[in-house]
Amino acid sequence: MSRPVLAYIANTLNPGGTERLVVEMGLAFAREYELHVFCLDEPGVWAGRLREAGIAVHGLWRQPGIDLSVPVRLARHLRAIDADIIHAHQCTPWFYGALSRYFYRKPRLLLEEHGRFWPEPDSGKRRLVNRLLINTMTHGFVAVSQDIAKRLTRYEGIAAECIEVIYNGVSPAIASNAESVRQRRAALGFAPDDTVIGTVGRLDPIKNLPMLITALKKVSAGNARIRGLIVGDGPQRESVARQVHEAGLSDRVVLTGHRDDARELLPCMDLFVLASFSEGTSVALLEAMSAGLPAAVTAVGGNPEIVVDGQTGWVVPSDDIDALALAFEQAVGNEDLRMARGEAGRVRFASRFAFTAMIDAYRLMYQGMLSG
Repeated sequence: MSRPVLAYIANTLNPGGTERLVVEMGLAFAREYELHVFCLDEPGVWAGRLREAGIAVHGLWRQPGIDLSVPVRLARHLRAIDADIIHAHQCTPWFYGALSRYFYRKPRLLLEEHGRFWPEPDSGKRRLVNRLLINTMTHGFVAVSQDIAKRLTRYEGIAAECIEVIYNGVSPAIASNAESVRQRRAALGFAPDDTVIGTVGRLDPIKNLPMLITALKKVSAGNARIRGLIVGDGPQRESVARQVHEAGLSDRVVLTGHRDDARELLPCMDLFVLASFSEGTSVALLEAMSAGLPAAVTAVGGNPEIVVDGQTGWVVPSDDIDALALAFEQAVGNEDLRMARGEAGRVRFASRFAFTAMIDAYRLMYQGMLSG
């Protein structure tokens, strides 16, 4: 018996949180579905992981602006593979996926919104286009946090009762023994008695890394054992490196660039930080919780839905450097507090953000779509 055909649409498969989930979900569903991944732009460096697993990845090479050839070509591909379900990851893939259904109507369409722009553009024209052309071609709407669900209603014109919230999930962390962690910390230049404050993610303006760097400068002035670790790459890499240098922290903050073993570096940290202006459900944050790290995050997007202030970490106002620095001081000065909040975070992760729970939720959605 042939498997149903599931088509994922993403912008690209270059490193990022959304792209990571596309890859992991694709690998999880590959046995149940004949899976194809369509990238609006270039396939990206992670396409190889899917192709090695026998999953086809197609590049559509979208041109700048609204490229109306994309839905036509996409519909041609979907017809050729006899697609049953289209799962669009983020709003731009959703836009093109919905338009493709005007040329090939068979597949059911699901939007999964992972995150939003910052600052959020408000367009009545977009909401009108969605209501008239896009929403009517869509059979399911998923937001990865309650905050994202509200924004889909406010900025995309999607009825609130039509949106289901499914939190992102990641696999549990593999336990690290103390000696391996010591060796990794030493390789990064950290001493056993250093307190390492760090983050993992794309170096993008939305992550507000200047807030992290400035808060780190404030607390490290009186403590020579505070160190910083920034894991990731992106358009702001040179700017971040310059800010670290100008803050006088070049000998204290390690910038690793992109690391395939980024998750294995999390146990090298004592406190995980997200200073973002906006977030959906951060994969890196979930991985940090899984590793038993306490977290200091800004009260934006899905962050307050994941981190419980005073229980699993610290939640501070967006762009409030003094509040973040105070959280750093409390964490650095109390190892028992860090350990307690890290363990509480691990328990919360296991109960609410497991990868298997997320996959089960999407499996039910797919089955409902196939049954009509």
